[in-house]
Amino acid sequence: MALRRAALETEPLAFGASTEDDVGLVLESVQAFLGDHEAQAVFGLFDGADLVGSVGLIRVSKVKQRHKGIVWGMYVLPRARHGGVGRALLEAAIQHARGWGLDQVQLSVTEAAPAAKRLYEAVGFRSWGRERRALQWQGRFVDEDHMVFDLHERECLSRIDE
Repeated sequence: MALRRAALETEPLAFGASTEDDVGLVLESVQAFLGDHEAQAVFGLFDGADLVGSVGLIRVSKVKQRHKGIVWGMYVLPRARHGGVGRALLEAAIQHARGWGLDQVQLSVTEAAPAAKRLYEAVGFRSWGRERRALQWQGRFVDEDHMVFDLHERECLSRIDE
């Protein structure tokens, strides 16, 4: 929960949640979603005893959308960036989505996180739309790109298996 709090506090325009309303900062909520292995997964990467990065994956539960997963909450501490941590976390989430038998994984990334968007594109995510003024924090608006990773597309499969 400390990593999640750090993410929301240091990068407020990169996340739709805030410290005031994020269920990921409530112990009972975290315990509940970590216990539901068929619908949710959270992956973390440690440097010794220190959690330096995490990412979540949710399996969409609606009948007509069960073929999709949603990546959420991707964050890597600044000191651990550029060392493959983010890529390893995404690979874990994508492999887990494959294990669930999903067809695609989606995520959203704001213009406040250009390095994250570059990572997503390098792994194989493709933009499919942009929401203007998606988030507003302390008088500043940011746009958000919606991206998808097709788990069956040959180009995406080869990138993630490299």
